[in-house]
Amino acid sequence: MTPAHGRHRRDAAEGAPGPDFASALLEAFSRERIQAEQIGPAGFRMALPGGGTTDLDLADASREAAGLPPGDLPEFAAGVVRGMMRGFRRRGVPLGTHYPLPQDDTVGHTVLRALAGQGFSAVFLDPGTIGLKTEGFAGKVDARGYRSAVEGRPMADVEALAADFARDCARDLGRASHQPESVSGDGVQALRLRLYPESALTEEIRAGLVTRELAPGLWETVAVDFPDSVQALQRSALDGTGASPEQAFQAAIRNSVEEPAEITPHEGPGGIPLVHIGGEHPYMAAHVHALDRALGGAPPSGALVALPVPQVVIAHPIGGHHPIAALETLQEVAAHFVQGDKPITDQVFWWRPDGAPDARPDLRPVRVEVDHGAKSIALYADDDFRRLVEAFSAQR
Repeated sequence: MTPAHGRHRRDAAEGAPGPDFASALLEAFSRERIQAEQIGPAGFRMALPGGGTTDLDLADASREAAGLPPGDLPEFAAGVVRGMMRGFRRRGVPLGTHYPLPQDDTVGHTVLRALAGQGFSAVFLDPGTIGLKTEGFAGKVDARGYRSAVEGRPMADVEALAADFARDCARDLGRASHQPESVSGDGVQALRLRLYPESALTEEIRAGLVTRELAPGLWETVAVDFPDSVQALQRSALDGTGASPEQAFQAAIRNSVEEPAEITPHEGPGGIPLVHIGGEHPYMAAHVHALDRALGGAPPSGALVALPVPQVVIAHPIGGHHPIAALETLQEVAAHFVQGDKPITDQVFWWRPDGAPDARPDLRPVRVEVDHGAKSIALYADDDFRRLVEAFSAQR
């Protein structure tokens, strides 16, 4: 008979995780809320956020674990999983519960300690974003400015700037706790509408905010426009005013659409007509609730719409050009704009003028892949849009 630790080392040397290490890996995945299963001698299949899976070959990690005593395997497995989470989150995939800081990230660890001193439970969600929790509050803050400010500074300066950052977060949270005064009476004029990709708002965060789904993968949120910052409206703050979420959304939409905006028709690539709706504020997405105003009326077949960044909405009224050509052009334009600050999505939507049953705009995701060399088209859309494309092609 082979002792258990001997079997572990023999299996790992052959590239397959021993039963102790495989079990430790699965436990480490589970602790970080990652679904995973072993699918081969050294293979694991891991579920990705938003659907889909990816297969991992952990033969190298298994061989490295071979020299460890069984008691050290759980921490080693946890380190392997943390490294995966870091890698995926650097690429924008929100795998697991948070972004685990490397041990040598002194700047990051310092600001987390400072935030803990202010009463926050804080973790990095990606290298430049911190998730904050405290009683009755959950949210995110941008830490890129802090990281830039402390780069190359001595440790004393890093600690001082981290303390300033944490105090600013506590100040803003204090302001958020007084939101009932800001959203009642004349304060309703401070409400605005913000749009976020689904990946930016976890289910826990959404539960605490006045937010709702606008379209697949997109959530709109009521915000309070303070003179020096913008705060997402807490659901508890709205409850204190007696107003309903629907009333808050209607006020936020109305106020946002009335903000200064420049509506510019122009020709995109290939002569495709586009309407650019832009402004210096981050509330432009509200214009999808009144898109017919920007387009000079509602086109009978609707419009293609892109919402790449908070300051821009781009639309193509369907009519004079083939929808496939227009969709391909708008996808290229959206892919360019989404490279900007605080991107939302490069997804293009079909806006239908009748709206959804609850008075929200009817936005349906559409996508096309065109191989001009092979003269082939792959269209990803619902049946209604396919019929629209077929009818347009038949007219030609």
